[in-house]
Amino acid sequence: MNTSLFVYGSELQGRGYATSTDLAFGWCTTVGGIVAFFGAILNFYLIKNVKTFHSAFGFFWGARTVGELGSDFVYGVYTGPITILQPTNIPPNLSIFAYHFAFVFTYIQKIFNKKLCVAVVVAICVKALMIMLLYFIFPCNHIGYSPRFHENVFIKCSADLDRDYSLIAPVLYKTCFTVACAGTGVVNLITFGKIAHIRLTSKVAYHGKEFKRDVRLFSLGVVQDVCMTVVVAAIIACNNDIDAPLIGIILSYDGLVFIYIINTLVMVLFNPECRVLLLRKAGLSNSVSSYVNNLATIHKSRAQVSEFSHGI
Repeated sequence: MNTSLFVYGSELQGRGYATSTDLAFGWCTTVGGIVAFFGAILNFYLIKNVKTFHSAFGFFWGARTVGELGSDFVYGVYTGPITILQPTNIPPNLSIFAYHFAFVFTYIQKIFNKKLCVAVVVAICVKALMIMLLYFIFPCNHIGYSPRFHENVFIKCSADLDRDYSLIAPVLYKTCFTVACAGTGVVNLITFGKIAHIRLTSKVAYHGKEFKRDVRLFSLGVVQDVCMTVVVAAIIACNNDIDAPLIGIILSYDGLVFIYIINTLVMVLFNPECRVLLLRKAGLSNSVSSYVNNLATIHKSRAQVSEFSHGI
């Protein structure tokens, strides 16, 4: 590549050979994307077959997982492989498309009301399309993945451009952090307050099966929110800088796919219904029976201890 001439999209090209760092990042991104993709498929399977998720929470979880699939696909079949191969003839428009395809994903907070769920999901989809159009309305603000820098970087559109950053991306990142991350934090605090209120005012409701399920799903949502807040904060701090530190690159780029994997894990770990279904499908019927009996014994013991403590 002739560095004396301006070449549009040169930031997105590989170096022509792969270093050990390229291979490490590339394989990590590829494997992570593939694992997260199949984890998303598992999410759909669990949502469909576990009654607990035939609710507003399940609707939100499914909508969010659809958005994750796009990112997982791009990580697994595009950004990971080109980091390993380091090609020097990548079409700039392909990287720009991959960036928009991967980052227009649904990040939403559970609300236990079906009509509100539908309205929020539709609003988010419309907003995502509007955000993507901003990059085409205001030129010279595109972002794309660079296999050399292992992250999304700003694409200069002319040699005499006096900036090396996108004007739109930082605003969108900060808006996302303020509205989505801070907003869900407020919602979580309000929800926690309601849980505490029910705990103090209604012993019957607090020990009810449905309420315990809602608390469990709330805890699952909090884990997602904390992870996403850390990643979005890293994205804002790095701001698509080609000189970002290693920890910033890991959190701001690969951090997303790690979150998607964690989401699937907590979905299984936080929900005994999921574990029972998966064990049964794996043919471990004896293990399932033993597991269910142990759960029943534990719940019965907890109920007796609770009744005894209240009696005291």
